[in-house]
Amino acid sequence: MSSLAAPAAVATAVLGVLVVVLLVAVAAVHTTRARRLAAAQGSRAGLMALVHDLLDDGDDEAVVAAPRDLDEVLLHLLPQLRGADREAIQTALTRRGVVARAAADLDARAAWRRGRAATLLGSTAGRDHLARLTALLADRSLEVRCAAARALGRVGDPAAVHGLLASLTTARPLPAGVVGMAVLDLGTAVLPALRATLVTGSPAARALSADVVGVHGDLAATSALVDLLTDARQPEDVRRAAATALARIGDPAATDPLARVLLDAALPPLQRAAAEALGRIGDPAGAPALLAGLTCPAREVAAACDDALVALGPEGAAVLADAAGRGGPLGTAAAATLDATSQPGRLVGV
Repeated sequence: MSSLAAPAAVATAVLGVLVVVLLVAVAAVHTTRARRLAAAQGSRAGLMALVHDLLDDGDDEAVVAAPRDLDEVLLHLLPQLRGADREAIQTALTRRGVVARAAADLDARAAWRRGRAATLLGSTAGRDHLARLTALLADRSLEVRCAAARALGRVGDPAAVHGLLASLTTARPLPAGVVGMAVLDLGTAVLPALRATLVTGSPAARALSADVVGVHGDLAATSALVDLLTDARQPEDVRRAAATALARIGDPAATDPLARVLLDAALPPLQRAAAEALGRIGDPAGAPALLAGLTCPAREVAAACDDALVALGPEGAAVLADAAGRGGPLGTAAAATLDATSQPGRLVGV
């Protein structure tokens, strides 16, 4: 027993020493980390003081001479600012060489560097680099192409709309959602170009242009949208986009074309879009077509007509009541809609 006690005591002592060493090491790490954090906070406070001086006094000499850590502070603040403050930050980034370094990185071999450079130039509203950002819409990396599209939207130059729309149909097409958000970011200045695209663009560009002019409520686009809606040679998705845009714009001039499409198209998704548009526009002149649509074999179309008639309010209710009184299949469908609307908690069209 005594022969085993000595090694055990030694092992216990060694273990105790190791525990003490570990505790000291952990304490040292925590101390070092705390010092670094305090130093970083102090440094950031000093950098923020420079930024405040820049925004208050317009003196950017101290900002230009500041350490490189200031670049991240400026880039973080930039999206949060508008007007003169934003312009002051942009000017400071340009004078510090940040914009020039980003422009050089547009040709970098690494995709992440090209994407980061595009994002930075978009944030700094680099219109001087519009052509190079547009060229990146054909980059071999999808992430870079998306970054370039978002950057073009943030730059805000209406001339970017042509490259963005063209990127929908290149050998490496961009997702329509990414392009659509970028075009929306360009604002109403691009509406004339979008109206022209409704007439002359590719099917993908026409569909996206219809979506965007609809979101903007562009009344001047109504005629071109009606032409797309009623042109049976157009792809169905383009015609649906036109119907949805007309619903958003709300011009009663679209009521008759929408009613004709609802009755004659024989394409249930398009007919449903037409019915929904008639409901949103709210013109009682669309009620007869909606009433006829109640007996459409496609349930989605009949349900949309249900909802649209209810959306017409008293005028729709009067049409339904008249049809219900006449009986027949149409009268039965109309009575079912009236019954559904009179019972709280029931959903029309379900």
